[in-house]
Amino acid sequence: MYPTKRPGIASLKAKKGQRNFREFAMLLTIMLITALVSACGNTTNSAGDTGKSDSQPNMQATAMESTKDNEAGQSIKIKHGFGETEVPPHPKRIAVFGLEDIMLSLDVPMVYAYDFKGYYLDDALRKLNIPVSDNADFKPNLEAILQTDPDLIIVQQYSIDQKGYDELSKIAPTLAFAPDDWKSSIVEIGKALGVEDKAQAVIQAHEEKLKQVKEKIVQAVGNDKTVAYIRPSDKDLQVFFPSFNLVYSEFGLKPDASISDLQKKSEDDWGINLSLEDLPLITADYVFAIYGGSIDTEDAFQKETAASKEIEKLQLWKSIPAVKNNQVFKVSSRHWMSSGPIAESKEADDVVNAITGKH
Repeated sequence: MYPTKRPGIASLKAKKGQRNFREFAMLLTIMLITALVSACGNTTNSAGDTGKSDSQPNMQATAMESTKDNEAGQSIKIKHGFGETEVPPHPKRIAVFGLEDIMLSLDVPMVYAYDFKGYYLDDALRKLNIPVSDNADFKPNLEAILQTDPDLIIVQQYSIDQKGYDELSKIAPTLAFAPDDWKSSIVEIGKALGVEDKAQAVIQAHEEKLKQVKEKIVQAVGNDKTVAYIRPSDKDLQVFFPSFNLVYSEFGLKPDASISDLQKKSEDDWGINLSLEDLPLITADYVFAIYGGSIDTEDAFQKETAASKEIEKLQLWKSIPAVKNNQVFKVSSRHWMSSGPIAESKEADDVVNAITGKH
């Protein structure tokens, strides 16, 4: 260690050479002691102490432990829609396609995402200033993803086939999850990214919100009201079943009497296609109606929404009890047809605001 004030000593000696040896020696001793103490203090701070508070050493220890964990990190195998993939420890550059809802909920970094004007996550994704697909085409752009140099790719399973998965895997380890059950997906993604606790916290917070929404609705209208979730168009009528959407099960509302009969006629689990002549079958107290699809372009979305005005002129439409009682609510297909904690939270807000009259 070197005394930090040697230049001061030399200057002092030059100016006051008339002082006797004892005075000078004493002064030199004092300054050396001071310098040594200061130097030792600087040595302590050399580990990164900024002198902010006594808690800094704990912050240093945490950082050192984190670094140690990174160095000792091991890859982990994650099961997904196309098998099992070995994920590198602590991935930082994550390209995402179709599962942005989960990633935003986990608050983890992304270097690429699916997005387009009108997408229900558009505002949130734009704020991240990351490259986005910037179109509604639900097929990953391999070149665009490659340019972001990802160390992990997380993709919505239905956006690719086996060939597409293999191509993505050449760029980086790739995980694919179906949108059917986002809670299972978020748990696996949490494992892959080392944020399992955060994944569980997201699920718990979501379930708590649904519980609160249900309580508000039951308190406002009771627990015996019925509901139907439909998509009318100028060509046909789609009626969605309980397995397709939480509006039938999470808010204290019961499926319309027509639902069970229609399920018997359908080979599909999601719902059934009917003609507009079947509109009178819908006798629910509340009807939630969507138009268009979740990833329609803005032009297509507006076109479908405009078509609803023509449907509303039909006498068949006017005969529906919910229409007569002004209890048909138009909602956005963009989040009602999507999956994830953010999409479902938006849906919960739509339902409670519509039924309780709070808009």
